[in-house]
Amino acid sequence: MQKPDNLSLRALEPDDADFMFEAESDPDAWRYSDYMAPLSRELLRQYALTYDADPLRAGQLRVIIEYQGAPAGTADLFEISARHLHAKCGIYILPAFRGQGLASGALRLLCDYCRNRLGLHILAADVSELNGPARRCYEKAGFISSGKMPGWLRTPDGYEDVLIYYINLDN
Repeated sequence: MQKPDNLSLRALEPDDADFMFEAESDPDAWRYSDYMAPLSRELLRQYALTYDADPLRAGQLRVIIEYQGAPAGTADLFEISARHLHAKCGIYILPAFRGQGLASGALRLLCDYCRNRLGLHILAADVSELNGPARRCYEKAGFISSGKMPGWLRTPDGYEDVLIYYINLDN
């Protein structure tokens, strides 16, 4: 899988609070989130200020997806297990940057980071069955759908099933 030129993952900085606020305020993303209320810029700034550079200790990591020198999205690792060497992941791309292969490229970079820097064995993602672009992104990256959680997401339109995707990083 090719990644677009000038695409990188970088550490979260306090100056990213406004960008993260924009990303967290996207109503399309709320459909897949557990947040019940908007996050404030101050809360996001504090999160960036208390960034723990050891994701195995912290159990989570958020990085900025940068494209041609500008923030284009975020990549998250969470439920990181230092003992079992697995984690879950999520990718978010701002609407203006979608359709350019950035999510697939960022997912490739995230897999490389998890394999080569964190030594993880398995990376997993929970993806709405109705989110075709996300499903294609994970499948393109080599993730395999291995199960379904029926009615897992409550939406204004009812309940959506979630598919469980994973990739073995040892292969």
